[in-house]
Amino acid sequence: MKQEISAGGVVYRRVRGACEFLIGKHSGYHKWVLPKGLVECGESQTEAAVREVEEEVGVEAKIVDLTPLKTIEYYYFADLDTGGATTRRVKNYQENPAFAKASAGKARIHKQVIFYLMKMQKDLGKEGWEMEERKWVSYEEGMKLLAFPTERGVLEVAGKRLEL
Repeated sequence: MKQEISAGGVVYRRVRGACEFLIGKHSGYHKWVLPKGLVECGESQTEAAVREVEEEVGVEAKIVDLTPLKTIEYYYFADLDTGGATTRRVKNYQENPAFAKASAGKARIHKQVIFYLMKMQKDLGKEGWEMEERKWVSYEEGMKLLAFPTERGVLEVAGKRLEL
């Protein structure tokens, strides 16, 4: 089984006293998620979180607390791109109906994702190629839109830390 470690962030900003959070709609499986990505060789988890936030949702952000908000774990099956034909490590996601027919020949991945609380420093104005859309949302809207219960749990911890 392949092991992966990713890092990401719950990015927030204050607008007229209200707290807003930045989420992205993934271009591979079209669901609203928090920005995150693989920790590269020689990179720390915090460096990866900052880089992935900038690459995926187009903001420069600063980690406000080095204690992670939460670490989530899950397993998934993937067709790995071993030939280098794409820039993605994964050719097909398990949400793809054609992929879901069978897991035979697929790699089982154990994934850990470490999330940090991050404050927006500079908005670069556009999401990266991994996101088809991004948007700033209230805490309540984020809890409704985030596709995965584990990520809603991360947002919940962020809300508590920010005393919302």
